[in-house]
Amino acid sequence: MANPVGNGDNGGVDSYCGQILAGDYSQALKERLKTELGIMAAFDDLGSPAILYISAWEEDKKNMWYEFASENLLEIMDCACRELPGKFRDSIVDRHMYKYQENDETIQKEVVSGQELARQRQSIRDEGTRSEYVEAVYKISLGEKSVFWLKDEAVIEEFKEDKVFLSRGSLTIVTKEMEAEAARAEEEGECLERGKLQGVLEMAGAVCHELNQPVMAISGYADIIAMKIAEDDPLHDKLTKLKDQALRVGTITQKLMQIVKYKTKEYAKGEKIIDIEAAAGQEDE
Repeated sequence: MANPVGNGDNGGVDSYCGQILAGDYSQALKERLKTELGIMAAFDDLGSPAILYISAWEEDKKNMWYEFASENLLEIMDCACRELPGKFRDSIVDRHMYKYQENDETIQKEVVSGQELARQRQSIRDEGTRSEYVEAVYKISLGEKSVFWLKDEAVIEEFKEDKVFLSRGSLTIVTKEMEAEAARAEEEGECLERGKLQGVLEMAGAVCHELNQPVMAISGYADIIAMKIAEDDPLHDKLTKLKDQALRVGTITQKLMQIVKYKTKEYAKGEKIIDIEAAAGQEDE
């Protein structure tokens, strides 16, 4: 086992990889840590499937380290305990947090990419220390063929004398649950797009129905008037342009009837309108 139970000053963990027990820290912190190390090492020695860890950081410093990492966690991340902080940090694709809204009893999901997480790490850590409890889900990638999800639940304890925080946590593999959530979100998105498309098609049909008759009438009357005046009459050229515009409207209504997808484009002042060419599959024509 990576963390067998022992009898030394290492909290009962012969392969101790932390820094607190051998460092210049208070006896209260060391005793507290020894107790937690003994409990977690016992679970590990019994072959528990729990993925347990104890991480720590100092108030005024950015670095975080592990005082304990279960055999399961080291096996999953394929690294030694001392390598774990960097390996875990670099493997994060994104982080999902679920916040409960007390006013409407809904759950708000907040997704932060691995890169953004690195920039926000201090503020996120500060938020966790204030709440004394952290719950998040991480998407982890150890290569294209090894992508999985870990749910992290941790209790944070502050030791003011040492300016140290201990995070005692448990990880759970939730890959199936997160993949199911992604599938549901994709299905809901597709349903929403279908609903939008249906609305566009109904509106397009109504517009075409209402425009076709007046457009045909304008074009027909323009032909009748043009036949009764000489071609060198200045009015003849204006009638030709009028008919051209009527034909143009007819072309637009034909495009409306060919819409096959919901597609928008920027219009003005941040507003969006239907991109008729793209929606009709004619953007490359």
